[in-house]
Amino acid sequence: MRTSHLTIRKRVLEEKSKITDEEFFTSKEYCAYLTDLAEASTKKYGRPLKVIVYADPNDPTVAYIDPRGIFINACNHITWSMPSRYLRSLSIEGLNAHENGHDLFTDNRIARAYFNKLLLGKYYPKKPTGLRADHKVYAKEILEAMLDETDEVPKTVIVSTAKALSNILEDGYVDARSSYEFPGTPARGIALNNLRFAETVPDIETMINKKFYDHNIVLNLLIQYVRAREVNNLSGYSGEILEKFMSYIPLVDSCIFDEDARARFEAVNQIMIDLWPMMQRCFDDLRDKKQQAQQNQQQQSAAAAGSGNGSGSSSGSSDDESKDVGTEAVKEALENQLPKAPVNFTGKIGAVPSNGSFVPDKDQEAALLAQMERVLSEETARIAAHKTNSIESVGDGGVTQDGEYEGYGYGHAAEDIERLLEHMAQGRVNEAMEEELSEELQREADSIRYGNAHRNIHVTVHRMAQVDQTLVDSYSSVAPQLLLLSKRLQRSVSPILRDKRQGGKQTGLYVGKRLNQHAFHRDDGRIFCNTRLPTEPINLAVALLIDESGSMCGSDRITRARATAIVVQDFCEKLGIPIMITGHTASNSHVELFSYAEFDSVDKKDRYRLMDMSARCCNRDGAALRFVAEKLSKQPAEVKMLFIICDGQPNDTGYSGTEAEADLRGIKLEYSRKGVQIFAAAIGDDRDRIERIYGAGFLDITDLNQLPVMLTNLISRHLPL
Repeated sequence: MRTSHLTIRKRVLEEKSKITDEEFFTSKEYCAYLTDLAEASTKKYGRPLKVIVYADPNDPTVAYIDPRGIFINACNHITWSMPSRYLRSLSIEGLNAHENGHDLFTDNRIARAYFNKLLLGKYYPKKPTGLRADHKVYAKEILEAMLDETDEVPKTVIVSTAKALSNILEDGYVDARSSYEFPGTPARGIALNNLRFAETVPDIETMINKKFYDHNIVLNLLIQYVRAREVNNLSGYSGEILEKFMSYIPLVDSCIFDEDARARFEAVNQIMIDLWPMMQRCFDDLRDKKQQAQQNQQQQSAAAAGSGNGSGSSSGSSDDESKDVGTEAVKEALENQLPKAPVNFTGKIGAVPSNGSFVPDKDQEAALLAQMERVLSEETARIAAHKTNSIESVGDGGVTQDGEYEGYGYGHAAEDIERLLEHMAQGRVNEAMEEELSEELQREADSIRYGNAHRNIHVTVHRMAQVDQTLVDSYSSVAPQLLLLSKRLQRSVSPILRDKRQGGKQTGLYVGKRLNQHAFHRDDGRIFCNTRLPTEPINLAVALLIDESGSMCGSDRITRARATAIVVQDFCEKLGIPIMITGHTASNSHVELFSYAEFDSVDKKDRYRLMDMSARCCNRDGAALRFVAEKLSKQPAEVKMLFIICDGQPNDTGYSGTEAEADLRGIKLEYSRKGVQIFAAAIGDDRDRIERIYGAGFLDITDLNQLPVMLTNLISRHLPL
């Protein structure tokens, strides 16, 4: 298969245009890119992460992190609302940075302690102090509600509100800290997602008209503020809800820049106590929803029992099931009024060590949000946002971010995407062309006349179109020592090939056209010389045929054969010598050929395919030898060398013994007349059998350290004068 680089490039460009966003974002190349970004910040803390991206438009999940790694749904409602591939990629990088930030900066021990205490009717990290008289009453009522087993609704509302508030504040801290620690593309991705996420929160009047619970409206305003430093109030609402929200801003600004997670949970307690009267307003409505859900469940159970489909469960279990349905209805009613956000990390680890408080530069933060707004407005219409009042953050701290830092810039991120697309398209084209090569090899195998000894055989050619990573890892673990032998062989053969190209004077010959007067003193007869004219580069092609029959597993034959193949393949590749390596086995006159290295390989991964070599079934050496010799004979090379590694025992149904050996000798003689020089390699005590079949042209590869010397001598003897 002959394919020009121009044709390959054209196919790569065509393939790039066909790659969809779903395919690109879920590709192993893009996941590896995100993993590299995550590990750049986590490895020094001993927290390596793997990033997995999947695409499911029916899954409401945005992203999450667990001990297995970071999981991102590329089709989440935030990312998929972006109008271009670049912005979607930036969004995914922002989600990656956000979840990575939770891994680094979220103290899950504090979070678990808080909710464990709350369920026991206690405040954590400490009981709120300095409360007004009415707030003291609210604080006591909240704890009493948590211990009240007769009414699940207040308890559910309290836990839901506490979780929502802690998530809002922790997300604000993680985003601020991540943007501070890792400016550039991660910070831009976080800002982009925050702007889009804030847009999913409706206007205040809209939430009121849709009968959102008052305390949930306050939570939504806090989400907008923490994410985008603004709130949607297009209708110009002013009232209790907005006043509540405004009163919380100083507390929020203070705690989201505090590296101690306990500060945020203290803020949760303070806000929740102040919100308690608002939270109580939804109790009756939620009780009605719970009761309605329980009644519907009981009616369905009764209908199922009446139709004869009942399972005979007791009334106690039915009551428990009805109770669970009611509780779930309450949770769903609360959660549906808040936008879907990435869940916080809940692993059993704490935050990385901190170096004191941090205060991001407000001007830099505002500039970043403004930059993201411009990008979005240029590419798609945004939901307009309006500030009802001027809002200023307050907080203390002695460390400020460098406001002049420019990051990597958009051009760098776009180049990354283009590079990944190029790599992805190249891989697809390589895979397609390797499949075409495999089909061509099969056609060649079908067209060869194998002779009477193999008249009714069936030949199948196997070639992996895609190389698995396990083969790459296996090669990397065993190859280093073997490649040293390849380098020795290269150093020995390179001067021979160079001398052939450059020409020169040969001395110390037993016979020749001229006497060398400077050698008359020698008494070994080497007194002749010869002058060689410069020649064209030696055109050499090499093929390696390896027996993969079951008997090759004995005495490490297949292991030595694989090691020899690694050395020869690397040697030929480094010197630009065309190389073909084929393994073979057989069973019941069915010959299987395994193409490891090909003259026309496209993806340059043949070295890794060698690791698939193994002992298999029987062996019909003659058919395999004819296939390889025929391909080698068609190579436009001046010198064609075919090496056979086997145990000298041809064995297949109706093919063994002296007749099989005679077939092999005949094939060797036939192709030697076509310019193919065939040599056999022996391992240990196989030498006698191999010499009987193939004659004197053999190598003993029992000791691989001798391979460079043997091949050097063999090549030098058979190169043309």
